[in-house]
Amino acid sequence: MNTSRCILWLVLLSLGVMATADAAAPDMGAVLKNARFMSYTPRSFSVVNGQTQPASPEGITADLKLLRPDFDSLITYSCSNGLEHVPAAAEKLQYLAVIVGIWDPKSEIEIQNAIRLTKKHPMLILAISIGNEGIYARQYTPADVEKTFLRLRKELPSISLTTSEPFFLYLKPEYFDFFNKMDLLLPNIHPTFETWFNPSDAENAAAFVLNVAGKLQSRYPQPLIVKETGLPSEPASAGFTEAYQSGFWKEILKQSAPSETRSVSCFEAFDAPWKPAVTRGYFPGSDHFQEAYWGFYTVNGKSKPVMDAIRAGRDKTGREKR
Repeated sequence: MNTSRCILWLVLLSLGVMATADAAAPDMGAVLKNARFMSYTPRSFSVVNGQTQPASPEGITADLKLLRPDFDSLITYSCSNGLEHVPAAAEKLQYLAVIVGIWDPKSEIEIQNAIRLTKKHPMLILAISIGNEGIYARQYTPADVEKTFLRLRKELPSISLTTSEPFFLYLKPEYFDFFNKMDLLLPNIHPTFETWFNPSDAENAAAFVLNVAGKLQSRYPQPLIVKETGLPSEPASAGFTEAYQSGFWKEILKQSAPSETRSVSCFEAFDAPWKPAVTRGYFPGSDHFQEAYWGFYTVNGKSKPVMDAIRAGRDKTGREKR
């Protein structure tokens, strides 16, 4: 190879590397303003009597095809047990963005998968969330999250990194420094667990969620996505109904507007009958029966009335039908 051709080859190689780097993650502000997020666990995944049934690629594809007409972005909870297949299926179905979850910040498998997936899908993966309510449940410590945070920052300097905990931890002074290190806030804000909560009072429940989100934004400079909120559609014995679930989401859409700094993810895609037993293991003291019924769809893929609220709300706010 002569000198001129060698120089040209090096220039082209350099441009290729720069192009790859430039294709890092989607623009955070644009995604928050335009996306419709869904917090998603595959129907083919379950944990029963301590035995994990991994999600299947075929099941994930079927789920995402069902969701795609109404949702264009996803938040997942893990990078293992089959959930590592979500980004590939989402990319094929032209989803806008995925926030990839790591369930256990100390899991080498999940960390390696998160790194691999982010490098493989640089224009799809918006952020990585390191853990979900595990600090509150005492499954791991802030130091565990920070250790993985620093490792991912070194491996993936362009990707946004975060974690997810109940909103009240973000308001405790002992956690201020910890959450300030995150690139994105991803709190769970559930009016259902407040002592004053009434399932029929959709207006106050929705206002509570948005007021808490606003309080967090006044404390922290980062953009914010409410990862979990909502009402389950059952059990009726506890006052939960499909109508109240739908009413809550109508109010959330009515009281909020698209923003480059804040979004609310729909929680969650599908009912999960196996979840109450698992949740009792993390948070004893309650039967957690409602945990089976947060879905916008039943476990068989039948939509609930809440989907009519989502579709009407999207039309009313002028969102493009996707």
